[in-house]
Amino acid sequence: MSRIVQLSGAALMVLILLCSSQLSEQAATFQQELPRVARSIEEEKCIDNTPCGWAIYKPFTRTIENYMRNTCNCPDGLKCVRIDDDLSISAYVYRCRKVV
Repeated sequence: MSRIVQLSGAALMVLILLCSSQLSEQAATFQQELPRVARSIEEEKCIDNTPCGWAIYKPFTRTIENYMRNTCNCPDGLKCVRIDDDLSISAYVYRCRKVV
């Protein structure tokens, strides 16, 4: 019986080592630098009804916790205003619109 326990313990240890090394390899692939595309955030415009931002809120109370800007900006003459409420992500959606 003790021999089975020892073998089980050794097998478990090998399994843990194999899993941790595999996770380390996966983590290393995510840490590799990705090629960067040269672009200016000021030059990229939000087009085709692309959201210019999101206000993340707490479900039920709808208290805004954080505002996230998109990487694009509104074209000249338009402002980023709250238009939609996306319940699936608990966020108000902001889009570029003419403000009168």
